[in-house]
Amino acid sequence: MNKPSTTSQVKGNESLTTFILPAWTFEQIIIECEIKKNAFMLIADMKAVLATDELRNEFMNRIPHKPSGSNIHALLDEMREEQLYINPMSDESFLDMYMLNPLQALMQYFKHSVSTAHLERVKQWRIDIKDVMRIKRIKNNIHLNDVLERLYLN
Repeated sequence: MNKPSTTSQVKGNESLTTFILPAWTFEQIIIECEIKKNAFMLIADMKAVLATDELRNEFMNRIPHKPSGSNIHALLDEMREEQLYINPMSDESFLDMYMLNPLQALMQYFKHSVSTAHLERVKQWRIDIKDVMRIKRIKNNIHLNDVLERLYLN
């Protein structure tokens, strides 16, 4: 499905062929991994973690042939943790984005799916977003649900 194209370069007397793989789309990944269309949370988590062409290609290079649901979830969790470590969103960028688009900001900050229900909890439970940031600084790979529960119970 994802066939490489080739380009040739000549360096001295040597000919080099470079393979350029087109980026996997979410639709192609869903079909190739046989993910059901009604697996909304899994698809939303995939979109949160696999946000770039490079990450989608890396996912497909690392996933086993005919993956099980647990293979998919495990690799997504692993890649999420890697991205939180390698490419974290700064607190300043998060706050700037949060003012414009809270859902998108939370999704990029936590690198997992976020819904309007999360925002409703923040409002109903009168959670200060700076407290959310403080907890995430302590435990970088924590999920938003866990942060909200900790703040609500305190």
